[in-house]
Amino acid sequence: MYPKPGQSYMYGVRPKEKWQIPRWLGLSFVLVVTALFFSVSSGSQQQQSGGGGSNASVGTTGATAPTSATQTGGSYNSALPTLTNGQMGAEQLDSSARQIVVGAGVGGTPTGGVVSIQGVASGTVVPVSGAVTIGTIPAGTNLIGYTRAQNGCGTTNYESVMANPPTAATSLTATTTCVSLIYVTNNTASAATLTITDQGTGCNAAACIWINAFSLPANSNMMINLQGAKFASGIKWSQGTANALSVEILGNQ
Repeated sequence: MYPKPGQSYMYGVRPKEKWQIPRWLGLSFVLVVTALFFSVSSGSQQQQSGGGGSNASVGTTGATAPTSATQTGGSYNSALPTLTNGQMGAEQLDSSARQIVVGAGVGGTPTGGVVSIQGVASGTVVPVSGAVTIGTIPAGTNLIGYTRAQNGCGTTNYESVMANPPTAATSLTATTTCVSLIYVTNNTASAATLTITDQGTGCNAAACIWINAFSLPANSNMMINLQGAKFASGIKWSQGTANALSVEILGNQ
């Protein structure tokens, strides 16, 4: 190696040179450190807050429960929060940590799930407090307010109102009627007779006779229980002495 201008050295002896890191090696080191920094800082982390205790465990479906697990909970508020669209909220608990459950929608027009309340199998009564409103009762055998024997007529109550039957057989009602009770009173000093028949001709091509000239003693009364007997074509009635008997018939149509 030849000396530069202004330098000199002995033959066979080279001057000392400074050791330098190649530029490509330094640049590679910087890139590797930068990549590691971004990888560590942007990686996801899972944290568990709370006090001491063993680590939370996750069990699998149908397997033995783990010895420790992360407990989920809710929030107790003496006044329930009011959320707006898009907001998140915690499960609401009462002061005894019981979950507050409310069915969706309003009575009669649910917009979501419906909460059903049923007593236990033994038939224990489920108490209901507050005002209770009952909707329209379905037609059929559902009756509220009184009881009667089951029969083949409808649920419309029938009451003839106390009156004096005529002396000739006369239609009282042409509607099919199931008769439950007949009240009869004789306010005269002599016996009087009562006849009540069906308006149809279902008995040997003639009217079916339920009460045929029954004689009621003077100054007496009676109640005839027919247990819902069906007058298929309506009721006819008559009495043997004018204005002697007062009669009322109850049933359903």
